[in-house]
Amino acid sequence: MNSQTARRPEKTNNTRPARNRKYAKQTAHVEIRRDRTPLIFGWGGHLSRAEKTRLQRRAIWVLATLIALTIVGTVVFSWVNINVIIPNHTITSVNGENIPLANFRKMAALQAQLRLNSINGLTKQSDSLTKQSSQLQKTIDSTNKQIDDLNKQIKALPADQKDQHDALTKQVTDAQAKVKDTQTKKDTLDAQANNILQNQIPNAKQLYTQSQVANDSSDWLQQDAMIRQWEANQGTNVRTQINPAPNTITQAFNAFKADTASSNGGYSQFLSSDNVSDQDIHDMITIKVRRDNMQKYLAGQYITPAYQVQARGMTLDTQADAQKALDRLHKGDDFAKVVKDMSKDVNTNTKGGDFGWLVNGQYSLDYAQKVGGVVDNWLFASQRKVNELSPIISDAGAFHIVQITGIQQSRAVDSAKLQSLKGSALDLWLVKQKALLGSKITATDIDTILDASNLPSSVPVSPPAQQNQNGSGLPSGLPGQTTGQ
Repeated sequence: MNSQTARRPEKTNNTRPARNRKYAKQTAHVEIRRDRTPLIFGWGGHLSRAEKTRLQRRAIWVLATLIALTIVGTVVFSWVNINVIIPNHTITSVNGENIPLANFRKMAALQAQLRLNSINGLTKQSDSLTKQSSQLQKTIDSTNKQIDDLNKQIKALPADQKDQHDALTKQVTDAQAKVKDTQTKKDTLDAQANNILQNQIPNAKQLYTQSQVANDSSDWLQQDAMIRQWEANQGTNVRTQINPAPNTITQAFNAFKADTASSNGGYSQFLSSDNVSDQDIHDMITIKVRRDNMQKYLAGQYITPAYQVQARGMTLDTQADAQKALDRLHKGDDFAKVVKDMSKDVNTNTKGGDFGWLVNGQYSLDYAQKVGGVVDNWLFASQRKVNELSPIISDAGAFHIVQITGIQQSRAVDSAKLQSLKGSALDLWLVKQKALLGSKITATDIDTILDASNLPSSVPVSPPAQQNQNGSGLPSGLPGQTTGQ
């Protein structure tokens, strides 16, 4: 039987795909409280207090780091500047060879101490002479007293004591001769001491100034470069005579140390105060020995007889005047007349410009005060001929025209002139070398070498005060020695 109850419809499957349920995390937006106060330069009002604090901390760290880096950089740069850049600064150059400030400082230390040692040595020598003179004065006084006693004895003798009278009289005569001889010796010592006090010490003190030490130090370094460059092109025999031997350097070095020991604090104090090392001074002493060797070698080259030229010349103030004089000579005017009309050389313009017979270097010695070598170089160039006329020569701040009037391959040299040439051999060679090198020697950086920071602090700007005229003691104002030395 059929039920009248309606059947429930069967569930049909949903054909739509099932949707995965996704849950989105809900976040609450929290509004941070802002105080609207600017952080810097009107900016930062939109930031919270925490953000401002964080930025401030970062800024402090960045600033501290920059400051630290700046300090470190400044220290590093200062060290590099003091120890690398400044010492290697070139003060002059010779034929492409640079001379650094570091070497100048070392040479200035040596030059200053050499001058101080010289003054101290002269002072000690003067003191020694004064002491010897005092001893002789005591002998004179004692002998005079002996003479007085003998005369009293003679007066007290009876008239019949002729033999004794004669004996005493002879003693008086001998004593008087002794006084005379002793007085002569004392006068000689006094004259020597006075010469040291009045002339030698003041002259030595004139060299003990900043400007003199600076210029001489620069000159020595320049000249050493010239000597070494010249020596390198010479034969073995010449190089052996000029290049310093180790034992010679050691002897000179030890002698310098011994002389410096008398200064206040001695050699060690000298090194410390002038900021130089033992090796620095050893190197500079080497330059001095090489220089001495060169002087000795060059002096030996002056012999008699020697090659000589006879010459005449004229000196003019300007290039224009020199050209006028040369034009007159080329037109056939008499040389002596042109000299008389135009030459400014008062030593030769009244005698036709005649220089007489000259040895190589003698013109510089006699007519150029050892400051010009161009004329000498022209006169003694190879293959010069009699009557050859020079072009205009610029030398020693003036203009010159010279003519060779005679040549002798072997002519006797006056003994006095020969000794003068020997004594100035190095100076004469140097002025001629400078003339040959010309612009290859650059001008010295005067501002740098005269800077007090580059010179020993003990060197005065002007010469120390004159010594008291009491025959003893160190000149007042002289550093580097204790009282009574």
